[in-house]
Amino acid sequence: GGELLRRYWHIVGTSQEMNVNPTRAVRLLGEDLVLYKDRSGTLGLIQESCPHRRVNLLYGIPEQTGLRCPYHGWLYDETGRCLEMPAEAPDSTFKDRVTALTYPVQELGGLIWAYLGPEPVPLLPKWDFLVRDDLVRDVGTTVIPCNWLQCMENSVDPTHTEWLHAYQTL
Repeated sequence: GGELLRRYWHIVGTSQEMNVNPTRAVRLLGEDLVLYKDRSGTLGLIQESCPHRRVNLLYGIPEQTGLRCPYHGWLYDETGRCLEMPAEAPDSTFKDRVTALTYPVQELGGLIWAYLGPEPVPLLPKWDFLVRDDLVRDVGTTVIPCNWLQCMENSVDPTHTEWLHAYQTL
């Protein structure tokens, strides 16, 4: 199922969350990632660990362009390209050979969507409720200790509610 699910866009955050904190831990399809928003407003979804010394990029520093590792200052953009290595000589080309794993993200309807599948990246569906300007959108989040597919499956299974959630032992 994981290879099939990688061919769809997934919600990984909300616009409001990213305005409060510019980095956010994301676990999606078995991968630990970091969603970030740089100072220019560009969103990125990058592997959790810096390719250099494996420091968690959740603690990274959002720069004008990209996310900087808090340990040695390596700077990555939303495509995973290393833009700067502060301790390297000015004429070094080492940064051009280092990349971090990243995935495309898009913001639509107050939600942040990610695509973890193969190229070509499909278009993000522009459903009415995401793009219409003549309605009120109220985006909320909650953490539930199960995967989203279980929630979606159970939302169309009303019979399970009376048995699973209503039964109490004495």
